[in-house]
Amino acid sequence: MGTVIPITMRRMRAMRIRIVIGVLLISAAARANFLEFKQFPVDPSLDAALRRTADATLKAFPKLTADNLAMTLIDVTKPEVMSRADYHGDAPFYPASVIKLFYMVEVYHQRKESDPDVPRALHEMIVVSDNDATAFLLDTITDTCSGPELEGRALRKFIERRGVVNRYFNPMGYDISAMAKPWSFGPFGRDVQLMGGPTRPNRNRATANSVASLLLWILRKRAVSPAASDAMLALMARPLDAPPTDEGQVKSFIGEALPAGSKLWSKAGWTAEVRHDAAYIELPGGRKIIMVIFTRGVADDKTLLPAITKSILMELSPISPQ
Repeated sequence: MGTVIPITMRRMRAMRIRIVIGVLLISAAARANFLEFKQFPVDPSLDAALRRTADATLKAFPKLTADNLAMTLIDVTKPEVMSRADYHGDAPFYPASVIKLFYMVEVYHQRKESDPDVPRALHEMIVVSDNDATAFLLDTITDTCSGPELEGRALRKFIERRGVVNRYFNPMGYDISAMAKPWSFGPFGRDVQLMGGPTRPNRNRATANSVASLLLWILRKRAVSPAASDAMLALMARPLDAPPTDEGQVKSFIGEALPAGSKLWSKAGWTAEVRHDAAYIELPGGRKIIMVIFTRGVADDKTLLPAITKSILMELSPISPQ
């Protein structure tokens, strides 16, 4: 004869199961899920605005080709009816320093933000886009360090550890690779080996849509936690009236084209190959948008991103009255 479990014990067990399931669901809902982002409806008016902007940009900048331009817009003016659109939004690009947004999230995911030197490094990585600070943080979250070439198991372990950011984001649908340090004159040694050969399959990679999605969840306080999201957004704040500097990320980027009275939170990235920017913008008229622009092949043209931004803003329809 089987053991008879009292009704009160069964109820308690059932309650505990429901609590565990509830906690798991809350935890899952709090994650910055790209798959959820893709379920938001594409707004025909935003889509048309981006396509007209693309046509105008390609005409004004003949060295830029269509496959070297990607844009994503999310209208977050009314959170209950958010909509989006993109132009080549799922096309992979080398993200340059925009990848630092994903490193920032992983720092908070691992709760490293209070470790010695980490707060200073986070500030330097996001606010001034410092590569040394980024290298320090990548070493911190991957428990690796740069150095001479490795062999066998040691190399495999190094590459595996460098994949920690991918292992966090890829299951949520993000088509990214965030394994490599940003270099001014490198990479060297084992960081060359990390790339995986002549085609560099492990080179950093991201899409405009993936970055826009991440900005959305930071804005909605769903990147790691509400407190972490607030801290990340604070790092991205960019006063438009700040004096321009060589490390600035307003002039020559999205911020340069914003009208007076706008507010900006952003992270730019640029190399000899690419020029990108990813921003959350609050415009004086009340519209709130996430805008990501990726470009490749004309990185030396500092007028490109402001021109694209200005075109997008001109294409946006007025906000409907409440």
